[in-house]
Amino acid sequence: MKANMKALIVLGLGALALAGCATTPSATSGSTSWSDYRVQVMQERDRGDLSPVAAEDKITAKYRDVYGPDPMMEGVFAYGRRLYVMAEAGSLTLNEADALANARLDEILARNAAEVQYHAWLASRFPPNGGL
Repeated sequence: MKANMKALIVLGLGALALAGCATTPSATSGSTSWSDYRVQVMQERDRGDLSPVAAEDKITAKYRDVYGPDPMMEGVFAYGRRLYVMAEAGSLTLNEADALANARLDEILARNAAEVQYHAWLASRFPPNGGL
């Protein structure tokens, strides 16, 4: 009975680890390409080729294309978009909006990186299918 419970717990933890990895962006070429794209779009915005809101919308769309929906990042993008709407309206400077949006983005990306490390650790300690 204890062996069955242990097997169920290990399988459950393995499934959770795999589910978490499937929804959490990792430091792969996808994250590099999105980061590079984000830098490019911000440069276009700074040159005046795009409005701050249009730039944020392009960055959001690219993230969704690369990673799919991510509830934490959706919150980041909604917050950033609201800040850039306020900047366009003159309620904030663009530098203030950038500082606030980037701080929130950095916070969530750091949290995601920690989750990826944790899930990798879990998978190494409790391999899926009991290491078979």
